[in-house]
Amino acid sequence: MSPSQSLGRFGKESNDIWLRWAVLLTPTALLLLAASRLPWQSAGILLVGLGVQAAIAFAVFGFFRSWTSAFSPLLLLLSLTTLSFLWLSVPESAADWSVHLAQAVSALLILGIIANYTLHQSGAWTIRRAHRLVRDLSERKDWPEPLTLCKELAEVAELREVSAFDAAPALTLLESARPEVRLCALAALESRKFWKPGQAEAVLAVLRNEAVPEVRAAAVLALANCHDRLMLENLADYLRDPDARVRTAAADALFWSPDKPWTWIRFGVRKALGDPALRNDSALLREGQTLSTEAVNDLTAWAAEKGLLGLRSAQVLSLHYTTLLQEQPEEALPILHKIVVDPHAAPLLRIELGRLLLRTDALEHTAKEELLDPANPAPLRLLAAEKLLETGPNVRAIVCLRELARLPNRELALATASVVQKCLHVDLGLGLGQPLPALNSPRAIEVTRRLMAWASQPDLGDNVLESEYPTGYVRM
Repeated sequence: MSPSQSLGRFGKESNDIWLRWAVLLTPTALLLLAASRLPWQSAGILLVGLGVQAAIAFAVFGFFRSWTSAFSPLLLLLSLTTLSFLWLSVPESAADWSVHLAQAVSALLILGIIANYTLHQSGAWTIRRAHRLVRDLSERKDWPEPLTLCKELAEVAELREVSAFDAAPALTLLESARPEVRLCALAALESRKFWKPGQAEAVLAVLRNEAVPEVRAAAVLALANCHDRLMLENLADYLRDPDARVRTAAADALFWSPDKPWTWIRFGVRKALGDPALRNDSALLREGQTLSTEAVNDLTAWAAEKGLLGLRSAQVLSLHYTTLLQEQPEEALPILHKIVVDPHAAPLLRIELGRLLLRTDALEHTAKEELLDPANPAPLRLLAAEKLLETGPNVRAIVCLRELARLPNRELALATASVVQKCLHVDLGLGLGQPLPALNSPRAIEVTRRLMAWASQPDLGDNVLESEYPTGYVRM
């Protein structure tokens, strides 16, 4: 928020405080005026009422820091009390013009409070406030950079509050030619639950025709709480939007809650997971999100397919089970263990979930040794061997590494070389703490050659293997 906006907001709050003080003390001032014009005998009760009114006014002001819905009834009570003191405590014969004036002003104040309260309850004031905000945003000249900071404007937060009654005022801003105005309107409607007929369709029309990615992302988030099939199917298509910010917004809208009907979005999700253009995208889920049972079953089946679809499906399931493992470990552990050791499960899924279990150290020592079996996928065997060697020498893990080193796969060879150098202290030419070299680089070829030389050494006895390279580096 700019300094001028901060000063303006401070000035508005100050004016609001003074206005509330003036309204609260008006009944007290009326009693004081009447009491000052009457004899002591007639003014005594008014002075008592004056003290009561002042105490209540200070208590109300300290409790209500804004014009809440409960503020008007209390103010009405103060005005009624003032009018009662003036009518019942002052004899007609002793009444002064000040008493009649105070009575008239009190009656007008009561009528004004009732009228104001009625307007507030009917929503008229809210609609008027919404139209004022719409006009201010439409006429605004200075906008923050980058465009996404428009969501943080105080006017947007206020428009979101007043739009809870009706989204129509905010929707009028979608016709603006300026993307900043459209973004503010959509940010005010973010995750809206209740739409009148045709309103959600208007946002969807803007989404389809919008060229600015930030505005498209805001439109997607505005429809996040819709449970209409047409809306959800359209949102699923934006999982393949050209802009990553829109894709992230679509994933958040569809997966922030597992209660969305999976059958409505499954085809859009499948297309997104198998799209080669999105190969480097992260998984659809965020940390802490889970999937429905239907989604888990479909993704488990997709993980068995070849190519990018299988890989990304396994990654999504890994995030799902990560959350489940944190929240319900007793339920998640048996499921994960069953999938990882099952030779009939999808290899990519076994690798991802095996990495999850090994990373969280949720597998027993015997289960890790079972994963060294040649029937298991090579990456899973490598993970298990690394975890076993981190706790100390292990004959079967070293034998597994030699077998993996002989496989004709350079990517696997480099990963194996990294484990051999780190756990067995064999210098294979890798830099400490540096990423693995490119597959076709001369350095990768040299590392692979050294690994093959190490793997081709005659197998040693068990006693020698268990103490192989305990300290220092052995140069090949």
